[in-house]
Amino acid sequence: MNNPNGRRRFRVLTRPKQKARRARVAAAFLVVAALGGVAFVTVRKLASDFRLPFAPVSGAADAALVEGPEPLRSLAQAAADAVSGTAGDKAEVLKARFPSISDVRVRRNWTEKTATLTLVVRRAVASATRRGKPSGFLGDDGVVFEAPQGAFMLTGPSVEVAGASPAELSALAREWPILAASGSFPAELTGMAYGSPENGWEATLSDGTKVLWGRLEWTREKLSRLSEAVADARSKEPGAFSADLRWFEDGKVLLKPAAVQVGKLR
Repeated sequence: MNNPNGRRRFRVLTRPKQKARRARVAAAFLVVAALGGVAFVTVRKLASDFRLPFAPVSGAADAALVEGPEPLRSLAQAAADAVSGTAGDKAEVLKARFPSISDVRVRRNWTEKTATLTLVVRRAVASATRRGKPSGFLGDDGVVFEAPQGAFMLTGPSVEVAGASPAELSALAREWPILAASGSFPAELTGMAYGSPENGWEATLSDGTKVLWGRLEWTREKLSRLSEAVADARSKEPGAFSADLRWFEDGKVLLKPAAVQVGKLR
């Protein structure tokens, strides 16, 4: 067909080599894209497996699932649901509201929308009273704390903590496993009470025996010597006794029948 302008039109044909090169380039792009997709999926899978922490957007409200023992878990879940904030905000509220919680561990996966709040509950070693009234529990770290009803079921001896300093309570918690162990005293221990810095602690036994214990030192040695002295005294005169171990470091263990006071605690 003639061109009215007198010019010829030429059709450009792609050479086989150029076609092959373009095909290779296109294939390379596809491979890179595929590898990118695999890398993304792999990172998400690793985040799920290793539970990498997720940093929520500042100010965003989080849903949270509380893990822990009942009845504390249910109470903490209700408290967390009432907080409109991040998982960290909810954790701080729980620690402030429940003294029986020593810590709250926050965990959240990148692939999950709900954070998990795991309660770290204090370990109670004895029921505590203050001037004869129930006052929570003595923890194994020496902290006296309140707890929801039914959170701890302890049946051993109780501790009267009124007047005791944090250092004294910490010492009692440290020695408590020895003092409260079965057979430690000549009769079952029913309670410990703090007297004063001068007199220290007093132990009460199930048979009526009173023991002015003094400072919480030489615990095993005091128990051994007390048992020997009481056994010897009972072989001569059965009954309850009053014992005074406040001068144990000087080698003195005073023992008298319970009707005779060996010292005044308060």
